[in-house]
Amino acid sequence: MILVAILTVSCRNADEAAFAEGMEAYAQGDFETAMKKWRVLAEEGNPSAQTNLGVMYYQGRGVPTDYKEAMRWYRLAALKGYPEAYYNMGVAYMEGKGVEQSSQEALRWYRAAADGGYVSAQLLLGNVYSRGQGVEPDTKEAAKWFQAAAEQGDSTAQFLLATAYISGSGVDQNDVQAYKWLYIAGEQGNDQAKAGANIAKARLAERMEKEQVAEAERLAKGWLAERKAEGN
Repeated sequence: MILVAILTVSCRNADEAAFAEGMEAYAQGDFETAMKKWRVLAEEGNPSAQTNLGVMYYQGRGVPTDYKEAMRWYRLAALKGYPEAYYNMGVAYMEGKGVEQSSQEALRWYRAAADGGYVSAQLLLGNVYSRGQGVEPDTKEAAKWFQAAAEQGDSTAQFLLATAYISGSGVDQNDVQAYKWLYIAGEQGNDQAKAGANIAKARLAERMEKEQVAEAERLAKGWLAERKAEGN
């Protein structure tokens, strides 16, 4: 599993304009400007900026790599209950960078991020429990986290949840639910992901009754309509 410290892309308070200027500079490779913009906000206590400063130190973007300094900023953001910071602390503990390596401590932070609604952490926990990476394999726990991420619109989680329903792994086997989530995944993600979901959906339909397919499509379209109405 590839672990990457994740940059926060949005700011949740009145500092949004300055934060966005930092994001634009970062995207253009102007790490010095991004660092200046975010440092001011971070020192004022902005958790989004604190998290991003941590990422820059962790990855050595515009500054020498300094894992301990990265962890210092992550911890400050974590003290404010910031799920993205929890996730990045999990990455650091899993890799043993800036802290003593501890899979259990990493999982504790991943779970905190997932409980806070952070999709990347939810998907990661699903994979961790599905594959038994550092924990006993637990298909029910895996399906639980795939479901959580799928409901937030993650197309990878939607595909994995569908495969769980196809095989009955951690959930009751249910072709209608499987088809529903494949349909939804086929409407999102990149072209390759869409193609994979649509191929799996077509294969599944071969063993389903027409009424089941119609019901699954009704459920999927209803879910997509609700997401659109919510602005997602």
